[in-house]
Amino acid sequence: MKILLKIIFLIGFFTAASTGHSQVYQWKEADSRTVRFSNTAPQWYGNIQGESRGPRVQVYYFGVLVDDTNLTFEVRQAMRSQSPIGRYLPRLIVPSSQQAGR
Repeated sequence: MKILLKIIFLIGFFTAASTGHSQVYQWKEADSRTVRFSNTAPQWYGNIQGESRGPRVQVYYFGVLVDDTNLTFEVRQAMRSQSPIGRYLPRLIVPSSQQAGR
């Protein structure tokens, strides 16, 4: 009986731990050069047209990089299409510099 309770406890613990921190945003503060981690996106992350001057933001899902604002539009689009959470990230908009060339 004790073994069964331990197994149930461990399953519950690892389930709670894995779902609690599944998506992490990482960026470096410009003034202090401090690396920040958060489960919510920074304010400037929603401005993803390429004109944003905010710090680089990297998004990790269970430790796997699924978005990086430092990459090109095409690479970001490919990463998102392969990610299980890609459809939940803010929609990518073609940068105006690339729209002119089309």
